[in-house]
Amino acid sequence: MLPLILATLLLSYTPPQDVRVAVWTTGTPDTESFESFAFWIKSDKRAYIRYEHGTSTDDIELSWRGPGTVSGRRGFWASFPSPDSRTVFITPANDSTLLIATHGHNKKYYWENENAHPESDCDICAANAAEATGWLRRYFWN
Repeated sequence: MLPLILATLLLSYTPPQDVRVAVWTTGTPDTESFESFAFWIKSDKRAYIRYEHGTSTDDIELSWRGPGTVSGRRGFWASFPSPDSRTVFITPANDSTLLIATHGHNKKYYWENENAHPESDCDICAANAAEATGWLRRYFWN
């Protein structure tokens, strides 16, 4: 009987998620004005920066280029893949807003609460804007 109970417990065990994501967006979803940056953490380390634009569900992976300071603001650099090759500087304006600068032009992106709707259940998403910004500071600013 004990082996059966142990087998059942082992089969029903699901390890805790070792993946987290924080998302900031601007524009209206499903329109050409929409943009999204998703910052992924895996195994307690910086993993990916993903960018979506417009109505496409395809995303682009940016390369993390390192921490930096621009106009007294601390943040980090990321670059788009070739042939685009744009480099952006990402810094918080506050817990719920990121400033993303490219070629001297700043654009505001707002924290996306992935659990805002009752039918949403995103256990890997940041619970609030302060937690999301904290993850950026911990995993992407260094």
